[in-house]
Amino acid sequence: MTPSLFLHLMLYGVDSELKSLRQISSRAKSEHTLHVSKQGLDERFSQASVDFVKTLISQTLASQISSTLAPNELQLFNTVRIKDSTTFGLHESLSEHFEGYGKGGGPSSKAGVSIQFEFDLKSNRVIDLDINSAVTNDAKDAVSKKHDICKADLIIRDLGYYSDKVIQEIVEKEAFFISRLYTNTIVRADTQNETRLDFEKMYRHMIQTQISRMEMNVFVGSKKRPVRLIIELMPDEVYEKRIRRRKKEINKPGTDITDEFRIRSRFNLFVCNIPADKCTAETISKLYRTRWQIELVFKIWKSILHIDKFRKMKIERFLTSIYLKLLWILINWQVISSCRNYFFNEKQKLLSISKSFQMTNEIKHHFREEILSNNVEKINGIIIKIILTLEDNHWSEKRKNRCNFEEIINLLFCNTTN
Repeated sequence: MTPSLFLHLMLYGVDSELKSLRQISSRAKSEHTLHVSKQGLDERFSQASVDFVKTLISQTLASQISSTLAPNELQLFNTVRIKDSTTFGLHESLSEHFEGYGKGGGPSSKAGVSIQFEFDLKSNRVIDLDINSAVTNDAKDAVSKKHDICKADLIIRDLGYYSDKVIQEIVEKEAFFISRLYTNTIVRADTQNETRLDFEKMYRHMIQTQISRMEMNVFVGSKKRPVRLIIELMPDEVYEKRIRRRKKEINKPGTDITDEFRIRSRFNLFVCNIPADKCTAETISKLYRTRWQIELVFKIWKSILHIDKFRKMKIERFLTSIYLKLLWILINWQVISSCRNYFFNEKQKLLSISKSFQMTNEIKHHFREEILSNNVEKINGIIIKIILTLEDNHWSEKRKNRCNFEEIINLLFCNTTN
């Protein structure tokens, strides 16, 4: 059982539907003339196997090919860092190692895992890939990794990641951030006046003057931090959908939606520290909307690569298996991202992430065989095959109410000051 053969069998074992030890044992015998029992395989799942796969992930992250997407159009930012997490439930036998939220299936089970994922929108380089218990919140992750932020980075994350400590670190590092505004965050027009910003008055003004977007410099929170506030008026149907969702969330007798929540639901509210002469309000809005790409990535992980499919097993086998799935995702991500950047820079056309992962998943057996062969000629051959296949109708399509990356690049080209 060489390291290479172990990796080969384990990647087969986490393929789509998680394979049993009996199936892996049969594969070892039929494909590699290796006779190993189920018990023998089970014994090989240990802390050593976990460390082995984690080392492979670390080396893969460290050796990512630099392939920047449209570098001239994003010169203001060193990186455009998009981060989010995905959570799913595990068998309750793993609750001692990965605490969940309680009883029931899915993320609410007694055992659950949260995967933190961050990548650079410019290069598609993966910056962070981390596994924690489901109860480990985003705010704790952000604080623990705030020292990784560098000068001129643009941080785009959901509300849960931001705290005053994290914002302060971003400011001190001379980096940038874009965030939605908390519905209960205090907003003032200046530091001397304690009067809060009147969103009701602002709404009437925008309706009367038929303005759909405006911005202003404000001070937010108890510490009155200075930020740019981007205000976008939303259609009535969006407002009504938000109110219905809020009613469903609170769902408690005697609890009602506050007037402040109702009026703020009329807007999309973004705050940032990017100077107005560097990025327009429209650019800020469109940049923040690129966050939906990471939601698409998580959907691919679950629907195509089945990252969340695990049965009852010992902790060492689970850790080895989930890190193997993440390793395979990284390999696919690297190949697809390099192709994606090349095609955009050469043809100004963007590959669909979903279609691309679907394609590599369909040829995964051949793909895996060639990669693990350690034969450069064979690896080059499968890469060329992937490139030619992706070029054949795997392009991104325009989605309703979402701007694609081509639009964002074009917008930044027009509005970013070098």
